[in-house]
Amino acid sequence: MSQTETILWFDFETFGSLSRPWDRGRSGPYRRRDRPSQFGAIRTDLDLQPVGDPIEIRCTPPIDEPPSIGACLVTGIGPQDTIEDGVPEHIFFEQVLEVLSTPGSICTGWNSLGYDDDIIRFGAWRNLLPTYDREWKHGNRRFDLLAAFRMAWSTGRHGGIEWPTYEDGSLSLRLGELATANGISEHAASAHDALGDVRATIEMARKLRESNGRLWDHAISMGIKDKVKKIVGDGDKNKELKPFFMSVPGLGAARGHGTVGVVVASDGRNERVVIDLHGDPAEILKLEPRQVHARFHGISEDGERLSVRRLRVNSVPMVAPAEVLTRNPQALAAAGLDELTISDRMEFVRENRAAITERIRLVMDDRPADDDGQVDAEEQLYGRFVGDGDGVAMGRARTGGPEELRRFIRTTGDDRLEELAFRFLARVHPASLDEEEQARWDLHRRDRLTGPGGNGSPRAIESLQAIEAARAGGDADARMLQDVEAWTRGMAESVGLELPPSV
Repeated sequence: MSQTETILWFDFETFGSLSRPWDRGRSGPYRRRDRPSQFGAIRTDLDLQPVGDPIEIRCTPPIDEPPSIGACLVTGIGPQDTIEDGVPEHIFFEQVLEVLSTPGSICTGWNSLGYDDDIIRFGAWRNLLPTYDREWKHGNRRFDLLAAFRMAWSTGRHGGIEWPTYEDGSLSLRLGELATANGISEHAASAHDALGDVRATIEMARKLRESNGRLWDHAISMGIKDKVKKIVGDGDKNKELKPFFMSVPGLGAARGHGTVGVVVASDGRNERVVIDLHGDPAEILKLEPRQVHARFHGISEDGERLSVRRLRVNSVPMVAPAEVLTRNPQALAAAGLDELTISDRMEFVRENRAAITERIRLVMDDRPADDDGQVDAEEQLYGRFVGDGDGVAMGRARTGGPEELRRFIRTTGDDRLEELAFRFLARVHPASLDEEEQARWDLHRRDRLTGPGGNGSPRAIESLQAIEAARAGGDADARMLQDVEAWTRGMAESVGLELPPSV
């Protein structure tokens, strides 16, 4: 008997986090570091009818990562607001993963693949929990409604939806603006509340399903990687190359959020190397190897990118046979393409496939370090896999109490896990710390305040400066400004730091 599937619609709100040097000037949110404040979820059947009661879990604030005033002003949730009704982070993620791991769940939200999934993965990582199991075990899979809307737009399926635009005429795919444009007025009163955002997401899903049921069915099936593989191919050199449509993040409104690509290589598992036919593939063979490397990895001095993309068949990419775009001249033109260009570039790729593939393979695995050895252990989940032995021992350490954690700290050969386990020990079992461990923990907490932020100043000073800038604007929530400043100063006082009265 087949398992009954349900859809778990979810959303996180966070306290945010402060910038670090390895962010290289990128502004937040920082999905690998942001600390959660609220999780909201509603389960529906495949017809989008509710199953069970709404779920809300609130998380107490961390004592070793200062909150971001920007995030708190957006959500309206400050660090003091969850102390009474929230649970500590290690319990919060236990409960969240239990909800998401219900067998037969299709877990989704609005931009859940681009943000919320990393909140889950890195929250689990910090708390010694399985990071990926909930995504695939027990018949579970993922989806992202934002990706489906992006696909609808890029393929010209615009009917039945009101599409908001910015002043310059470009498309807005913000949930709040789409909800308002489509008459979901109650969302305005609860925007950036996790359950409010979930309700608006479900309503937008109903709009899409009612107006374009075939696209809805296709988009939600992209969480089944075998269906993705059938569309994109595996890059086998003995098979005929075939173009396909894809709508993936990074293409942008100027390109209609869609393009046509062709797979030329595979890692033999889930990753595909795709030539984006929006760009001229002949350029790959004209450039010097160092230029190919720089453009492939996005580190060229001129900012140019190579028309090559990585596509993971297990990451719910929105793909379809190329005909969904080529049969719609208006959508094809919005993508900056035409049938003749696609035909010519496909011919070039077929004729020069071996040379193109060899040139790309020379550089694709030579990934430049983006951290200079600085990235904190809590953000190194994607650096390398955890060994099976460490994975089992980590689970025992998490539930076995202080001595089991210390045993794991002594025996693991993974320096990332050693640091994570020590911090877990300090957060969850603070009374058990000896004098040396307490000193190490206090040093860590001080570093989170005195270490450099994005502009090189101490993070606590950058935080206070951001609070003062918001205060000077005159329209920020005064209570929130006061609470976040008080919390940040309290964090400093708890580890013997004295922050200046003004910045």
